[in-house]
Amino acid sequence: MNLKSKLKLKLKNRKQIRSVVLISALLISISVLVFSSTRSVWSNGDYKVLDYFYKMAVRYGYAPVSSFSPRIVYLNITEETYDYFGKNFLDRKDLAPLNLALSRMGVEGIVYDIIFARASNPDSDSTFAASIDTAGNVYLPIAFALSDEPVQFRWRDDAAHGRFRSDFLGTPAERGAARPFHAVKGLMQYSAFAIAAAGSGDITAQADPDSIYRHITMLARVDDQYFPALSLAVFLDWAGASMGDIIVEWGHHITIPASAENYLEQDIVIPIDERGRAFIPYVQTMGEDFERMTVHHLLTHFKDSDLRGNLLDFFEGNFIFIADIAVGTSDLGYTPLEADVPLVNIHASMLNALLTNTFYAKWSCFKTEILIILIIICFSLAASVRSSWVIYVSGGLMMIALPLLTWFEFIHFRLFPVVAVSSSLLITFSSLIIFLEISTSKERAFIKSAFGRYVPEKVVNALLARPEMISLGGEERVVSVLFSDIVDFTTISESLSPSALVNLLNEYFTEMAEIIMQYGGIIDKFQGDAIMAEFGMPVPADHHGDQAAAAAIKMLRRLSELRKTWRNKGIPELHCRIGINTGSVIVGNMGSRTVMDYTVMGDAVNLASRLEGANKRYGTSLIISQFTLSHLTPNRFKTRILDYVKVKGKSKAVKIYEIYGMNNEINGMDNETDGMNNEIDGMDNEIDGMDNEIDGVDNEIDEMHNRTDGRHGDDLYYTLYDQAFNAYLERRFPTAASLFNQALALRPGDKAISGMLERLCNIEDVILNEREWDGSISLKSK
Repeated sequence: MNLKSKLKLKLKNRKQIRSVVLISALLISISVLVFSSTRSVWSNGDYKVLDYFYKMAVRYGYAPVSSFSPRIVYLNITEETYDYFGKNFLDRKDLAPLNLALSRMGVEGIVYDIIFARASNPDSDSTFAASIDTAGNVYLPIAFALSDEPVQFRWRDDAAHGRFRSDFLGTPAERGAARPFHAVKGLMQYSAFAIAAAGSGDITAQADPDSIYRHITMLARVDDQYFPALSLAVFLDWAGASMGDIIVEWGHHITIPASAENYLEQDIVIPIDERGRAFIPYVQTMGEDFERMTVHHLLTHFKDSDLRGNLLDFFEGNFIFIADIAVGTSDLGYTPLEADVPLVNIHASMLNALLTNTFYAKWSCFKTEILIILIIICFSLAASVRSSWVIYVSGGLMMIALPLLTWFEFIHFRLFPVVAVSSSLLITFSSLIIFLEISTSKERAFIKSAFGRYVPEKVVNALLARPEMISLGGEERVVSVLFSDIVDFTTISESLSPSALVNLLNEYFTEMAEIIMQYGGIIDKFQGDAIMAEFGMPVPADHHGDQAAAAAIKMLRRLSELRKTWRNKGIPELHCRIGINTGSVIVGNMGSRTVMDYTVMGDAVNLASRLEGANKRYGTSLIISQFTLSHLTPNRFKTRILDYVKVKGKSKAVKIYEIYGMNNEINGMDNETDGMNNEIDGMDNEIDGMDNEIDGVDNEIDEMHNRTDGRHGDDLYYTLYDQAFNAYLERRFPTAASLFNQALALRPGDKAISGMLERLCNIEDVILNEREWDGSISLKSK
């Protein structure tokens, strides 16, 4: 048997290989299309992973720890500095001696991370301006409001804007398609200081979407010119270069070429993205990076001629970054290395990178795409082999290789998009594995499809009536979404055998599903022990909010009845929590052209899920949003405001409410009681021998009266809670606390009240730390 025959025996049949090739070609086409449309392979996940590698690199002494300049010094204003000056504000007259002292020690540049935007005491301002002018190397920054789109800069007729226009803007050589950030307006230095300053730069700091400062905008567009970042402005002056000397290739790099006209020994190449942002190469954690001293120590030692020589060694020829890092005054932010870092660290780190020519370059979209295509081809070859272990081993080796490649690239100042590549790897691997499973076991695919979800009959009828709905996508519609979940399901499941658990769940789901269908809802899916249902679709309904709320109340009451049955049988009792939200969603078939799922998508769905989970916090069973409340028929349901919350991933607060009954219930109970009394009278006249049965009915009447009295007590509790919460929102906190305590006396141990009272204990600190307190609280988890 020749080699060719052996190879044929090891490969799958031609039909399977053809399918593998088609799947691979499809995956390659999708990856090319996605990356071409987004023009980027980078996501927040990539940066999160690289943060971990960054910390590891710093811990073990790799880049950029090995490349930092000793010529950068922090000069900090701290709480002790304010004590030294004997003032609770930063008097500019006190800073003037600082400028003069630094100038006399021959520092290379004095860089303020402070904007002195307005006039203060005339004597202090003139003294400070004179010290800036005398020093001759003081840099005062400007901050911008930036726009993604081209806008005209808002000029003002003052000396600061005049100096900004005439001396600080420049026009570099540009290549490629520019997508810079455009300055809308600037927060300038006070005019007297702007005129005296040696230079200026952009101090605007923009965090990534996860609030971590990883990038800095090197050039901001101002009309038809550019303004450099503060670090770049300082470096250009030091190197004897100008904005007109640099070359900007958008999406690639900024080059400051070495020439006979400047002091550079080699070209400085700064990798940038298409917006002109560079990755910030932090040297170390704050306190472990550059030398530092406090302002009051410098001034104290400078007055002593015996200590002045030590200061000269510390400051001479260095770049001094002056920042106010006192508690409550400094700008703090998260970096890949640590939290709550003064943002002056950004500008010092970038100046260090410029002085050492040490930057991180990102993998380009093209280079990443080539790697992904090679990975897809490798997996295709592995999937074509008859033995399935080949593709599994290939997948394992790839997943090991990618972190190693990421580490290797990072310590060599190259950033690798590991999440983007890993995602493509997993998608390719999963797609091929799924294909292999389908090709070898069609029965498994059938079982999975049959038990994947429950499709109500009305959905099928609607699809038959409107066959155009059987396609990808859907339509936007306002519906009410209901999420239900069993309380402590894990504990319950561990106490039952698998068969008993399945029987219990089937009984529970059957009862709940019938109620949902009875009130016009559809079952979207059963997921574990959870139910997702929608009201107002596929056929629109005017009162879908009422339908959802009424169904939820009926579900809770039916579950209460079922618990009695389960208790008698010795079966664990189930409790559930329900969340309802009403809003605009996309309704329709989601999926492929052959496998579709009729469902809903949108923020309204996510909020409903969050509300279901929020019941645990407040000790409730049924929570609705303010949007659902607005869709309820007035006075039909008993509701009370529960809280004002911000759910995870959203910044806007939402009022949430508890539904605790229906307003016609007590009257209905009274009528039912009267009817039973009449029935008893008739029974007395008709049958003398049924005393026992009459006594039983009398007991039932008494029980109903007791329930009615209890409901009146509940109504008082809810009234007190409403009044207390409204007082809380109106900042009448003593009144709120008193009312909450009165309500707590009616319902001891109530979690909702306990939470509000705990919040009121710390309310003054919360308001002090929040600029715009609105009474809301963030729900950190689902």
